[in-house]
Amino acid sequence: MFRPPRTHEILTVEDLFLNVTQYKVVRDGKPLRLNPTNIEVLALLMRRSPAIVTQSEIATVLWGDGTLKNKNGVATRIHEIRQVVDIGFEVALIHTLHGVGYRLAAVEDAPEKGLVHQQS
Repeated sequence: MFRPPRTHEILTVEDLFLNVTQYKVVRDGKPLRLNPTNIEVLALLMRRSPAIVTQSEIATVLWGDGTLKNKNGVATRIHEIRQVVDIGFEVALIHTLHGVGYRLAAVEDAPEKGLVHQQS
């Protein structure tokens, strides 16, 4: 039986690369480790970059619907991703728009008022 070759979806934002098919994350040439759920959230942020992704959109990835059952759950996931993707690198890529959601972009690409980087 013929099977078409697997295509590799590779997402890129600045120096951050994500091979969605293989669940591999690299930033500035350094391999990073994230669990599969956090990789799915990161993929959403990267696909939508530089747009803002709402908390309910992230909740859909986490729990299958947009209901914010636990706002802290979304914040916890973002914190875990930020610890791996931003900490130890010169430029932070994950930014918070309080009360709305999150954005993955370089600082110069994120000029909206209220958009801040949280070092958490």
